[in-house]
Amino acid sequence: MTGSPQKPEVLSEEQALEIGKTIRDALVKGVDIINNAILDNLSDFEKLDEDLKQGVGEQYYNLAWFHKYFSLICPEKLSGFHSNDWQTHVLRCLRINPSEKYYARSAQLAKIENYAGMYYREFFAVVFEEFGGIKHFVRIGTKDDEKNYVAEWQQKSVVGIGWRAIGSLQDYVAGDGIDKDAITEKMMEEYFHDDKKTASRKAGELARFYKTNADTVFVAMNGEKLIAFVDEIGEYFYDASTAMAHMKAGKWHNKFAEGDTLPDKSEGKLTSCYQLTNNENLMFLYEKYYYGEEAESEELDNSEAEETYMPLVFNTEIETKYERNRIVFGAPGTGKSYELKEDCEDLLKDTNGSYERVTFHPDYSYSQFVGTYKPVMGADEKIRYDFVPGPFMRVYVEALKSGRTENPQPHLLLIEEINRAKVAAVFGDVFQLLDRDDDGVSEYEIQASEDIRKYLAKQLGGTPDNYQKIRIPNNMFIWSTMNSADQGVFPMDTAFKRRWNFEYLGINENEEKISGIGKIELAGSDEPIEWNILRRAINAKMSSDQFKINEDKLMGPFFLSKKVLASDENGMIADTDKFVAAFKSKVIMYLYEDAVKQGKHRFFDGCDNSKYSSVCDAFDEIGMGIFGSNFKENFYDKQKDEA
Repeated sequence: MTGSPQKPEVLSEEQALEIGKTIRDALVKGVDIINNAILDNLSDFEKLDEDLKQGVGEQYYNLAWFHKYFSLICPEKLSGFHSNDWQTHVLRCLRINPSEKYYARSAQLAKIENYAGMYYREFFAVVFEEFGGIKHFVRIGTKDDEKNYVAEWQQKSVVGIGWRAIGSLQDYVAGDGIDKDAITEKMMEEYFHDDKKTASRKAGELARFYKTNADTVFVAMNGEKLIAFVDEIGEYFYDASTAMAHMKAGKWHNKFAEGDTLPDKSEGKLTSCYQLTNNENLMFLYEKYYYGEEAESEELDNSEAEETYMPLVFNTEIETKYERNRIVFGAPGTGKSYELKEDCEDLLKDTNGSYERVTFHPDYSYSQFVGTYKPVMGADEKIRYDFVPGPFMRVYVEALKSGRTENPQPHLLLIEEINRAKVAAVFGDVFQLLDRDDDGVSEYEIQASEDIRKYLAKQLGGTPDNYQKIRIPNNMFIWSTMNSADQGVFPMDTAFKRRWNFEYLGINENEEKISGIGKIELAGSDEPIEWNILRRAINAKMSSDQFKINEDKLMGPFFLSKKVLASDENGMIADTDKFVAAFKSKVIMYLYEDAVKQGKHRFFDGCDNSKYSSVCDAFDEIGMGIFGSNFKENFYDKQKDEA
């Protein structure tokens, strides 16, 4: 097979053999060209590039794996750097103007390795330790029509871009990026009403800003004037209190002299966010970034970072009708998740707040919830260890960032099935922060670990020493659901419980939302059976003196989903097959294997109850008769009358 993954082409054995011979011959010829080449200067390097292009053929010449083979056979003439970006990055770091030709750059690097007496891997390790991975220099504007933001951004350790009315870019996330078309439409709606071309171009700048990461170095500029470098770029956040609302944390370095400009002043001049590619400009920026001296008067060392650090605001004075720490509990099917979903939408309505949802399970741990060091792949394709935040830390940082603005927003962590994990172990020392005072702020602070201090300093500015002790701000909400009597749940100790506001959803809570729908004609019944009445009848039998099943084992109205209960205008279930299948797999299974497991033979006394499958088969034949010959009279009809 040949071709691309998108357009693969199946070859015959003869065709594959012929292509294999062609590749072999090209590799052999390429090695001969390299071995016979005299490489003393840049002209020789670039001649080698042309000779390989002619001798090997353009279809193979620029393939990275061809270059890899050549560099392994001829390491004294070609370096092991196969990536264009890596080749140019290393050469610029070493103050060498990179050739425009692929193999010429490789020969440039090999010459340096030979001079240093190093093999490629040794050379790479030294370069990476000194200069780090590939850098992308991105021009960022620092003013709008009303003000210059340099002083404010430098104090807050952030950079930003305008077009506040677009809203948070996180609302436009699609796949690994953001939906540029959707932003373009919003741009036209808010700013460029009859100018789609400009709207699209500005949407591209927003998309570019959103995609910047730790490999980005922002070049802060005011027109042609160079102001500062900003690196160690953090996660995106939206701050509606400023016109430059789209923001990222970053560390400022003042390495430009008064009057410094780019050699090519025109590159990116009329754009707010533009990746610089001009080689002359990049050579100048590499020189300043790696070899320039930080301006002493404005150097952001630890002591001055401490002075410019913006204190955290824990009491944001945010007003809300909701408790900060909530656990909504009740029997299965009472709508706990739905209740929190509606409250979440209400809490965040007309705000720029955010929420994150996580589901606990028996193996869930503190490192997953709060964060820990984990191996990650760097730009150099080497494994390194970075602090990777968990959902708690991510929401915590968003809340702290928002708390320092003029218009703090609510940020919510939603935990599903909180007692399916060992909560004392998952929360760890965070458990102490759950005690809230009358304002909703943590009453007691805890000592932050070194890795958390470093992470917070990176995300929020300042130094790790600024974050030795932490508390939960009152614009951070933690809500969760809990099944108190389900299988596979862990007990909570009293100390943990008292830090939460428990809200119980009764067994018939919100049943009016499905009243009059969910009707179906079942075998053995001379009239349609309504799901909610059948559910209440089953619950009545479970809680009767014969079985005495606790309320938390009974079934709520939404034990079967609204999709299963979807009904026509007469309240009759639209898809009866789906309902029957769900009743068997959810209701009968739950009763047989869990709720009435010890008394299942007495509970399903209207049919062969020796096996779960036997009960399901009987349901097809006699409907609710599986629950006994007197079930309709003693339970269903009574619940129907009550309803």
